[in-house]
Amino acid sequence: MTNTTNDQQKNIDPKTMKPDRRSPDELLYSDLYKNAMMGADACAKMVEKAGNTQKESGMTACAELRQEIASMMETYASFAANASKALADMGIPAEQLTTLEKLPAEMGISMQTMFDKSASKCAELMINGVTMGIIDMKKAQRVCSEDGCSPAAYRMAGDMIAFCERHVERLKDFL
Repeated sequence: MTNTTNDQQKNIDPKTMKPDRRSPDELLYSDLYKNAMMGADACAKMVEKAGNTQKESGMTACAELRQEIASMMETYASFAANASKALADMGIPAEQLTTLEKLPAEMGISMQTMFDKSASKCAELMINGVTMGIIDMKKAQRVCSEDGCSPAAYRMAGDMIAFCERHVERLKDFL
């Protein structure tokens, strides 16, 4: 005889910390997808902002930063596509980010770059955002690992975390 109450409590959504009836793989792939889409959207917004000012003295640094962020955006898009495919293989559509979910990041980028679009400021904002994504992914990975997610889902989350950590180190060069 299984204890369904205990089983339901074991599968906890890392964002809400409430019981979730979705499988550990579905939870992790959904978190991967949303995190990657948020990262890609933030990168797209930041590419527009980085160094777009006449006063910018380090235009080369800004061009390099924009190139770095564009590369990040492509990789985030690839992670989103892979997570979406994994969900589709399970018969589950990937949930798109809502405007309300995107708004805080977009407003933060707009406000923080209103008067300072330097490579240093943009790199700082990207590092902060990517670090928040790393924290969310590590939480989701831990929770889903405890609940018995597949090695493939765990590995994809680990790959995304490693990608983010590498880019944080690269972005530090622009500070």
